[in-house]
Amino acid sequence: MHIVIIGAGIIGLAVAHRLLDQGHAVTLIDRGELSAASRGNAGIIAHVDIQPLASPRMILRAARWLIDPVGPLSVRPAYLPRLTPWLARFLFASTPSRIERSKHGIIPLQLMALPAWERLLSRLGLRRELNHNGMLYVFESIEAFEAMKPVYRDQVELGIQLELLDGTVLRTLEPALSDHFQRAAFFPGVAHVNDPFDLAVKLTSAASDRGAQLVEGSVSGIAIASGDEPIVVLEGGRTVSADRIVVAAGAWSKRLAACLGDKIPLDTERGYNTTIAAPGVMLSRPVMFEEHAFVLSPLKTGLRVGGAVELASTSASPNWQRVEAMLAKARAFVPDLRDEGREDWMGCRPSLPDSLPVISTARWSSKVVYAFGHAHHGLTQAAVTAELVGALIAGETPPIDLAPYSAQRF
Repeated sequence: MHIVIIGAGIIGLAVAHRLLDQGHAVTLIDRGELSAASRGNAGIIAHVDIQPLASPRMILRAARWLIDPVGPLSVRPAYLPRLTPWLARFLFASTPSRIERSKHGIIPLQLMALPAWERLLSRLGLRRELNHNGMLYVFESIEAFEAMKPVYRDQVELGIQLELLDGTVLRTLEPALSDHFQRAAFFPGVAHVNDPFDLAVKLTSAASDRGAQLVEGSVSGIAIASGDEPIVVLEGGRTVSADRIVVAAGAWSKRLAACLGDKIPLDTERGYNTTIAAPGVMLSRPVMFEEHAFVLSPLKTGLRVGGAVELASTSASPNWQRVEAMLAKARAFVPDLRDEGREDWMGCRPSLPDSLPVISTARWSSKVVYAFGHAHHGLTQAAVTAELVGALIAGETPPIDLAPYSAQRF
């Protein structure tokens, strides 16, 4: 079969390789620089995250954060009217029964995420792109650390490796950290990639070498021909026919799904980061500053500081003060940190209120498969999403129940 994938970010690239493995002809279409969507994430395969964002705890934290105009979360006032329906769904997803429903979907994806990446990279000879140094979640407050104990119990019951540390042991692992931190959770099984953009470039090159066609163009819509043939419509009127289409266009997937009868409450979480080429100090593994909702991630291109969330239009101008605010905190927590050779970045996460992606066929055509809405876990869940999409395309029974990820759940 000829399969067109709309979107050449990390999800689309992983899907492309899965479909190539199955012997299909693959065309990747992207609106801009191929792989550009993967330029700025933290590079972490964060499979230990098993909690949905929507929860009473997150609502309380968000209320505090919103007081600070350059805090971990902000909402552009002009965007609030458009965002209100999404926020209402987020509140609804924060009820106990809905949280449990979301966890039922999150956990299987997360437990399969890292093994799926290892399989994909091993087949391509790219296993060395993964670093298995673990990850630290650090806490200034013992109270905040203790509040996470129920989550830790759930993680351990799922077989996730976890070590709880005091400040002294923490600083033997990461001497560069200040003495602000009294407790930490260490996840030795977490992996991170050398550099997410470099990985995406290598996956793009490998896909091309394997025969995938790479097309740069903006997709204006998807049509279904009289014979049930799906057709990609590009701006300017050009069309590309296919036996199957995979929509993996991230934050831009909403309008494409609407062409096929699916009204998806997808909105944009804009993330900010900066990568410091010469930080003067380097960590051995990613460190999440849990109370401040940002991360330091050591990449081969430098130390990445990222994590701020802004709810705003994809076309709104960046607010670079958010990067400055993260850097100020990072300097306090890593006293010897410098910002020489710094490169700032802003990108859009495709976010759904229940913290679950859409991995399913379209309402009006089983020949169109969706693979979008992964929010903070696009890199984490890319390889497992590819395996699930491959099962849908092949008409096989997927290894997990896909009902939680249906486009028709809304």
